[in-house]
Amino acid sequence: MLSAEQNERLTRTGPGTPMGAIMRRYWQPFALVEEFPDDRPVREIRVLGEDLVIFRDDEGRYGALARRCAHRAGDLAFGRREDGGLRCPYHGWLYGHDGRCLEQPAEPAGSTYRERIRQPAYPCVERNGIVYGYMGEGEAPPLPGFDWYDAPASHRFVFKALQRANWLQAVEGEIDPAHLSYLHRYLDDEAEGDGTYGFKQFLAAADDSDVSVTTILREVPNPRLEIARTDFGVRIFALRDWRDVTYVRVTNYLFPHTAVVAIGDWTLVQIHVPIDDVSNWRYDIFYDFRQPIDGEALRAEKLKTYEVPGYVPRRNMENRYGFYADEQRTGTYAGVGYDFNIHDTMILEGQGAIQDRSRENLAYTDKAIVAARKMLTEALDGDIPLPMDGCAARYDHLVSIDAVAPAGEWRDAWIAKQLDRRARSGWAGGIAPARLEALRAS
Repeated sequence: MLSAEQNERLTRTGPGTPMGAIMRRYWQPFALVEEFPDDRPVREIRVLGEDLVIFRDDEGRYGALARRCAHRAGDLAFGRREDGGLRCPYHGWLYGHDGRCLEQPAEPAGSTYRERIRQPAYPCVERNGIVYGYMGEGEAPPLPGFDWYDAPASHRFVFKALQRANWLQAVEGEIDPAHLSYLHRYLDDEAEGDGTYGFKQFLAAADDSDVSVTTILREVPNPRLEIARTDFGVRIFALRDWRDVTYVRVTNYLFPHTAVVAIGDWTLVQIHVPIDDVSNWRYDIFYDFRQPIDGEALRAEKLKTYEVPGYVPRRNMENRYGFYADEQRTGTYAGVGYDFNIHDTMILEGQGAIQDRSRENLAYTDKAIVAARKMLTEALDGDIPLPMDGCAARYDHLVSIDAVAPAGEWRDAWIAKQLDRRARSGWAGGIAPARLEALRAS
């Protein structure tokens, strides 16, 4: 349980807030590349409580500018992309991707006033279908060495979705292994579902065994949990003993606002970027080491659940997430369809725009949530160096795994599975000896 003051400190990320200062030390997803049509690649966004405009210039560079023009607050969301920059529609002031004022056409001939004007701007980079921006002070650090930055387009898929709740409760939902046995429970392994990938994957056989993942989750609702603090955040082991095997699921809390989880052989990265304190974008990055991902098919499935543009769930609080009592009795535990993401969105939005943690009663299954909050609090207090701050090191020991192992052998099985995936990968390198030893030691 947190006090109301502690809760405020952890959840607020706007300009001038302590958590906002930490968030601004990390690259943030600003938008999907698909949101920038070639005829006018300009997009307004709100992130960490700030209103920005992102555009792609004639040389293919992305820039993020404060939305209101430095002259008299003209709205650059309606700016003209021309002459190598973005031109304010009010008086024609032209800005480059880095915020420099390139032209002030209404000023007297020979005026150098533009040289003294700088539109607030943030550097941007594009990686694998996402435009990232850095909102911190000083020079932007290099991007950390995550596998999903390196995955070829054939082996990854990216999407995003709106969630109308604070970023922290969204992250905490992702790193709670016990809720899989309840919120995401399918009552009938033979159900048709609605075609969503999560449904099909969790009905599939677990790790070449003769039992489905959803059967194990349903039969063993009380996993044993082990928590390991790492240089990137917290590694979480959820262990379910069933018959003569152990189902091990390795999930990761990636500081400060990301979860890295397994969906079969896929890895799913879920970054919860605060739009403001009462809403967030969930950026989904799927990637596979061994096989190409059918992005068109996966996108078609996503469009059954979300409206684009807007990336708003079709099942939402206004229509009670499509809740159906008959389905809750015979099909799914939650009764709001077969898509995991809608289950999660229903729960976190139902907690309130900002969850009141002064009223909660934490239990054994919240071990990872406690560990993540502790790390965030220590960072706020200056008690620990920020994980990955300014670091371009490789993080290929950040592993998400679904594995079934003979009882008592899970500690070797999850590492063996990761090494096998990399060994058979068409694009990922191996793990350096030092990182492998660190992985084994953990």
